[in-house]
Amino acid sequence: MRLILKLLSLTLALLAIASLPARSHAAELSLTSSTQYLWYQDILADKKENDVAQYLRVNVTKLDKEGKANIYAYGRASQQVTSDEDLKGRLYYLYFSYQDALNNHLDLRVGRTYVHSAAVSGTIDGGFLEVKNLGPLGITGFGGREVLFQDKAEVGGGNAMSGASVYLDAPKTTHVEVSYGNKYRSSDLARENVGLDYTTTPVEMFNTYGRVKYDTIGDKFNELLFGIKLAPLKDLLLKGEFVETRPTFDNNSIYAFFAVDRYREINGSLEYAITSAYKFNLKYAKEYFGEDADANVYDIGLWARPIPDLTFNGSYEKRNGFAGQLSGFRFDAGYDIAKAKIQAGIDYDDFTRDDSRAGTAKKYWAGAGYQFNKLIGLTARVEWDVNYRDSDAWQGFGAVNVNY
Repeated sequence: MRLILKLLSLTLALLAIASLPARSHAAELSLTSSTQYLWYQDILADKKENDVAQYLRVNVTKLDKEGKANIYAYGRASQQVTSDEDLKGRLYYLYFSYQDALNNHLDLRVGRTYVHSAAVSGTIDGGFLEVKNLGPLGITGFGGREVLFQDKAEVGGGNAMSGASVYLDAPKTTHVEVSYGNKYRSSDLARENVGLDYTTTPVEMFNTYGRVKYDTIGDKFNELLFGIKLAPLKDLLLKGEFVETRPTFDNNSIYAFFAVDRYREINGSLEYAITSAYKFNLKYAKEYFGEDADANVYDIGLWARPIPDLTFNGSYEKRNGFAGQLSGFRFDAGYDIAKAKIQAGIDYDDFTRDDSRAGTAKKYWAGAGYQFNKLIGLTARVEWDVNYRDSDAWQGFGAVNVNY
């Protein structure tokens, strides 16, 4: 009973925060709630656990007559039934947004919000602003306390993140962004990056994109990405990418002093819609891990809808080289019956690692959902895992979902 009261208190608190402005204006309220019961195998504790969790998303929009002012909130509270742990919570975001201020030249977000740039990204307790419509140019800036999540709760303190970027939106659906960002740990500079992000479609059937991130503290590139997309036919899409990444640690972390290898990947893929009911995809990747370790990865998949309410989705992946000889397939199917949705699937992996183990892993799962009306629905899923670690592991969840 005490757990239910705690979850109810959090729900009412979020509702109260989001609803305060609505009393002074005919605002619109949108609420999504999911009350869940979960059971699973805790690998670290090597025991079965049972949780009760409450997810809540609240949107209060059109706080002013022009519809420029809005409030958005999303959070979760959870409690382990099988232990004496305290109630844990995560507030993913809660911010006030004001758009198109100063004659459509300024967007503003204040509160807990997720920010993204080519240099750094993350969730902050602070502010984000965008100065836009300066011809093809725009400017963004953000700063505040960096929010760190661990397991089921929020951790850390004394963290800060800030950054700024300048972007260009040019014809031919071209977007180019140059940005700078940093992160602080206990008032010490922990990370500092500059970044470049671009995408352009010079002709309708061809697109190229890329991202470059440079670590100014380590004086090294920690991310390079260049890709192309080509659509020579209406139902055919070809992709090619080059990816290079390097593990990045805080400047004051002991791991920053260790030598690390870069990871490189060259991949190509094909997606083809045979008809509107059958789609085929094929992918190959060459992976490089450093010290002459590499691997070849092949993937083939098919999506099918033979009749209106029945869908199939299957894929097969084979890997050879570094980490061993691995292969496996995934298959799932779904069927809609009026207000009900039924889904089931199988994952099967065959692995042979030269330096550790050999065997197979199997996962069987099934899920169902029923929507009573526009307001209330039920969902459930159960999963059975058989692998080298567990011979009979069950997990799943049941949820009551409310959309208002």
